[in-house]
Amino acid sequence: MMGSDKTIFGLVAILLVPAGCTTVARGATESVRIESNPAGASVVVAKDGVTLGECGTTPCEVTLEREAAPFLVTFAKTGCQLQTLVLERDHTSGNTLDAGGVAGPDADAVSEAAHGIKPNPLVANLVCN
Repeated sequence: MMGSDKTIFGLVAILLVPAGCTTVARGATESVRIESNPAGASVVVAKDGVTLGECGTTPCEVTLEREAAPFLVTFAKTGCQLQTLVLERDHTSGNTLDAGGVAGPDADAVSEAAHGIKPNPLVANLVCN
C-alpha cells in the first residue's frame, strides 16, 4: 500500500469505529427522574415484589437497569392516596443499528443499551385531601 492509501484506509477505519461503539458507551443503566404533584412524596421502585430502589422525597432520581424493566413505582405522601405507576422499557428509543453489526452472545447485551426506560421523567399526580 502506498502512503496516501494507508492514510485513506486509516481515516475510513476511524470514521467507522464510533458508529459501533455508541451503544456500548451508553451503558446498561439509566438514571430516571421521578417527580410528584405535590412534591415531597416518598418513592419505592420494585419488580416482582422486590424493592430495587428508593428515593427520599420527590423530586429525585433512581438508576435502574434497562433490561430489567418494567418496574412498579409507588408514591406515598401523608394526606394523599398511594399511587403506583409503571416504568417500561422503551423499544423505540435509541438505534439498534448502533450495535455496529455485533453478532454472537454479546449482541443482546449491546442492543439492550439502545433501549431506554419510559416515561422519563415519571410524574405522579397525587390525589390528596
